[in-house]
Amino acid sequence: MRILIVADYFYPHWTGISKSLYYLVKTRIKELQFDVLTTKYKKELKIREKIFQTTIYREPYILSMSRVKYSVSVIFKFIALIQNYDGVLINSPYSNILPISLLTKIFNKKLFIFHQGDLILPKGITNKILEKTFDISTYFSFLISNKISTYTRDYAINSRVIKSFIKKFTPLLMPVIIDNKGIDKNNIIYKKLLNLKKRKKIIFGFAGRFVEEKGFDILLNAIPKVIQKNPNIHFVFAGDLNITYENFYNINKNKISLVKSHLTMLGLLKEADLQNFYHSIDFIVIPSRSDCFNLVQAEAMLHGKPSIVSNIPGARFLVKETGFGLIFKKNNVEDLADKIIISIRKKASLLKNKNKVLSILNINNNAKKIRAYFTK
Repeated sequence: MRILIVADYFYPHWTGISKSLYYLVKTRIKELQFDVLTTKYKKELKIREKIFQTTIYREPYILSMSRVKYSVSVIFKFIALIQNYDGVLINSPYSNILPISLLTKIFNKKLFIFHQGDLILPKGITNKILEKTFDISTYFSFLISNKISTYTRDYAINSRVIKSFIKKFTPLLMPVIIDNKGIDKNNIIYKKLLNLKKRKKIIFGFAGRFVEEKGFDILLNAIPKVIQKNPNIHFVFAGDLNITYENFYNINKNKISLVKSHLTMLGLLKEADLQNFYHSIDFIVIPSRSDCFNLVQAEAMLHGKPSIVSNIPGARFLVKETGFGLIFKKNNVEDLADKIIISIRKKASLLKNKNKVLSILNINNNAKKIRAYFTK
């Protein structure tokens, strides 16, 4: 079965929403052939490229809207390509979700939508309009779709847009692929974190886009309370600080300066650096306000690192199902600080649950479910 994936972003864009698709095509699931139609979000990218037997088609964008590089020509490219495919997989949120959905049905192709989270933008009239436009266009796209999926039922029943379409819904865990090559002792990230280890530091990692939705300010507020109880704890951040559509890092600079002696900022890491980050930390912290399925959390847990996660739909799934970590109350600084301290004391018992994570995120099992989703 030939499936055309349509998405705002794809490789080499390296956020969870695009990285999950990269893992999907890399897995090369039997009976499924994926190609990708996306936006040429950087000038240096090729308009056509092939990876893992998957062809990537990129169309130029005409304007930037918040997180999106909006393309009109992608619609015309879709019309030119669609006859070559049996079905279409839209990676939602997607700026052209409604026209692509309508065209898919006009051409009598199967329409699958994988929803990676409701659109949640910073406060402001323009962003509220964008959110409402997303909700309406996504609603009508879901209405005419053949199947809808996201990572977990936990997120689906709490989603603004999925909960009205539960009868069409199937939970689907995308493959999560980690590098098992081990530690590169010459890697600069490894050396930085090794130095912390030599100073007997317990390292709590956190990572992702530095935006309000990820709740990093909640963690920054918790750090002074944590250090009062255990000064040997150190926090390490890996991720992009310069988010063009949101000024959240600058807003929190003062909070960062107050805890700078207990915080290391690594910035955006390449994949090899990120693997050394996972190997070197002791725990991963996910303080998100909203998070459909945190890929950083899944990758860290597969590396054997327990998770301290906010009690929110989707993100809490892995810890609830496995016991490989602790859950704190959403937006609650005091409870987050307490859970960080408790996790150190409970680490030995938490580590006993690692195999449950390996079972839930087993690539072969999840690949079979993905194949059945598209072919049955």
